[in-house]
Amino acid sequence: MDTYRVARLPARLRGFVLPDTSTQPGGYVEAGDYLVLEEKSRHPTPDTDYARLLVPKLSALDTWVCTRWRTQRYATFLSQESAPAMARLSFDSEPLAVLEERLTTLLGAFLDYRYDASRAYYPWALPGVRVPLAPPRLNNCCTFVEALLVKAFSEAHGAALSWDARRHRQMMIGSTQDYFSPVTAAVESGMALAAPSADVPPHPWTLIQGWRSQWGSGHTFLVLDHHVVTDKVLVLESNAGFGLDGVGYRGLGNLRDIGLQPPAQWWTRREVWTWRRICSTYPFRRQAWLKVNARTAAGR
Repeated sequence: MDTYRVARLPARLRGFVLPDTSTQPGGYVEAGDYLVLEEKSRHPTPDTDYARLLVPKLSALDTWVCTRWRTQRYATFLSQESAPAMARLSFDSEPLAVLEERLTTLLGAFLDYRYDASRAYYPWALPGVRVPLAPPRLNNCCTFVEALLVKAFSEAHGAALSWDARRHRQMMIGSTQDYFSPVTAAVESGMALAAPSADVPPHPWTLIQGWRSQWGSGHTFLVLDHHVVTDKVLVLESNAGFGLDGVGYRGLGNLRDIGLQPPAQWWTRREVWTWRRICSTYPFRRQAWLKVNARTAAGR
């Protein structure tokens, strides 16, 4: 993915659940620039073209719009280096949301952790499943993400968060039936919304399961923010590469070295990855948008 496909709408358009104006309406899309998720030309008849657009203000997060009827065109398509600015969800009315402060406070428990792909220990017990507890302070990508998220959401919401041994196995990708099961677990448990596309720039506090090949070299990680102008992403992970040995921010350093908060203006740092680089490195991936509100950690 070298550039972003963008639809520029000069006027408000009606959206539809499917690429057909005879199907259920899917809200309205105001004039502006929108990321294109999918296109269908000459569908369902030669008279019409459709595009599925990312529209976070809609409950479905996306919708289909008719971009051409016969010779009349309702959108201009562009290829851009930067994605269009995306409205961000607050999750203020979401009953299962957690405050960002709860998550960032819990990060303090991972300061002394080192990365070990085969040996992993949790800083605390988790509901509904028995997990090995530290010391030693070693973990890997998926145990870090599970420990942080499940602790935060379960402390905030108790039994309203459904977590058990089956969910734990999903976080560990314990079955070949679902190679994106950490994303599945986050969505099914109520901690997150399924993103409308694997390619869409991540929302603040996004869980990603990526694979460098099908199905090898998998990695579970969090993206705390996406800076639209530079396309840089703030990645929080447990890793043994990219300047890390344990938990930290990719390209910026371990938490034990730089602190719990990322450096100011992290998006200006050369070592910080772009979203396009993430996509090319992990061509097989899915994402879930975590229900986190009152977000300030990314410094924007």
